[in-house]
Order: sequence, then C-alpha cells, then structure tokens
Amino acid sequence: MKVYEDADGKAYVRGGRQELLFGSQRSISPPDWNNTRRTFNGVRGYYQTKEWDFDLFWVQPVIPHPTRIDSIDHKQHFAGAWVTHRPEKGQFRDFYYLYLDNANSTTQQGIGRAPINVHSIGTRWAGDKCNVLYDAEAVMQYGEARDQAICAGAFSGGLGYNWADLPMNPIFWLYYDVASGDQNPNKGGYHTYSQLFPFGHYYLGWIDVVGRQNIQDINAHVYLYPTKWITLNAQFHQFSLVSSRDALYGASGAVLRRDATGKAGRDVGQEIDLIANFHMNKYTDFLVSYSYLRAGNFLQQTGSGIDPQALSCMVNIRW
Repeated sequence: MKVYEDADGKAYVRGGRQELLFGSQRSISPPDWNNTRRTFNGVRGYYQTKEWDFDLFWVQPVIPHPTRIDSIDHKQHFAGAWVTHRPEKGQFRDFYYLYLDNANSTTQQGIGRAPINVHSIGTRWAGDKCNVLYDAEAVMQYGEARDQAICAGAFSGGLGYNWADLPMNPIFWLYYDVASGDQNPNKGGYHTYSQLFPFGHYYLGWIDVVGRQNIQDINAHVYLYPTKWITLNAQFHQFSLVSSRDALYGASGAVLRRDATGKAGRDVGQEIDLIANFHMNKYTDFLVSYSYLRAGNFLQQTGSGIDPQALSCMVNIRW
C-alpha cells in the first residue's frame, strides 16, 4: 500500500508473507539456489527517492515443510533498519542495523548455537570509478548467546578492474573475506559471527561447504563476456578457519565438521569454480557450473578425506 508521496519519492507499507533482499545479500537474501526461496511473515515500510532508500521491517522466518503448509517460527523475531545512498550512478553506500532474537534451543556437535539475541551494525561501500571496482563491507555484532556476551564481526573487501576496451570485456576481482570464530566455544564470551540469512552460495564457493562463520577466504574472480548473452566466470578460493577449535559452518550456518582439540588445524582447502550462464532470451537463462574442492588437513582429518566435487545445471524462467 502506498501511504505517502511527495516531489522526491514515495513511501509504501507491505504486510504478510514476503521476501527480503538488501545490499550485497551477505546478510539478507532470498537465494535462488534453494529449492524453496526464503520468505518471512511480517511488515515492512520503505521510502524511496532517486538517491536514497529507507527501510524498516519486523518479520518472522517461514520454515519450509515437505508435507504441510509452511508456517512461521514463532520463536524467532528479525527486525532492522536499512539505508542506501546512491551518490552517483553505479555507486552504493549501505548503513544498517539488524536484530535477531532466536529463542530456540540448538546444540550442534557440542557447540551451543541458540538461544541467541544478536545486534548487527554494518556498512557497505561499493561501486566503480574509471574502470576500478571496489566493494567493502564491515559488520560488528553484540548481544547475548546462552548467557554469554557476544563480541563478533565480519569484513569483506575487494578490488577489481574492468578492461572495457579489450575483447570479451574482462573483469578481475581480488577479495579477502573473514568472519570471526571462537577459541573456546561455550566458555567465556561468544565470538562466532552469526551470518543471519545470507546468499552464501554466491560468495563462498559453489559447493556450499563453507558459510560466513569462523572462516577466512582469499579469493579471486575472472569474468568474460564473449557475447552479450554469454557470461563466463572462474573463481579460486583459499579457505581456512579463524579458530581451529571452533567448527566449519556450512552455507546454511549449520555445523558441518569440528575438531574440539584443534589438532586438525585450520586448512579447509582450495576451491575452483567454473560457471557459464547463457541468457537465452529476456525470460530464460541456462546456467551450468563445475566445482572442485581440494580438501585441506582439516577436512581430511575430520571426514572421509575425499575431495568434494559438484556439477550443476539450472534453468531460470521469469514471467
């Protein structure tokens, strides 16, 4: 419902079941890669102008269920304020505050994950200038998890360049991603970053072994555009744990592997992703990808030691 309009912009209120997508999608996203896109029930108000967007929301996550109508998780409340400034074409400044209250009791491989109430304060600056590309985002978290004080954070920084005059319009990016972990889970303060509701698949490897918690990732990306309807992308990721005593968390945020002694080390491995997207027409895209993760010492000593691989195809139809 449109509730206000002036010479600069318009304001709307939206209630009910809805998707949320903000900024880089590192914290809030309805990822296309899931069989069921992430949705929430609640209310959102937003005011948009040519240069500014202002958003306020309060929602509860919807839990997909295979045999009955999906319903909300009454023990989770997610709220926030998000401001986006576009000073020039292709440049973005995000400033946001997010609050998650999860009253569920969850323990995974000896690590207490919830109940938790966490406040996230973050900013992102991204854009391009004279073919130089940049993307930097920092988040600080505080609150309480299982009666432990939270002090956590994450940072992502990347620099790129677009050789716009060369054939296939090549673009190269170099990124560093880090999300804090905990040296002594369940004791003292709580230092593991909470990734909230991200599109992790896009940023931390297409095999989805790695989530944005207790992780360091040095990664490089190359994009090529042989024609207007073909995009080629190659990625390399060097993954390592921040804390060897904390866990490796997957794209969903769940604990995948852990060595409580820390003897398995911090080396998760190196991943290569090769992706091709074919834009068939304005309604249809066809994407194919191949990914290979060379298991590092941590994966070898906490599992089978087999190097994960993934071949995927996806058809996207819009109307």
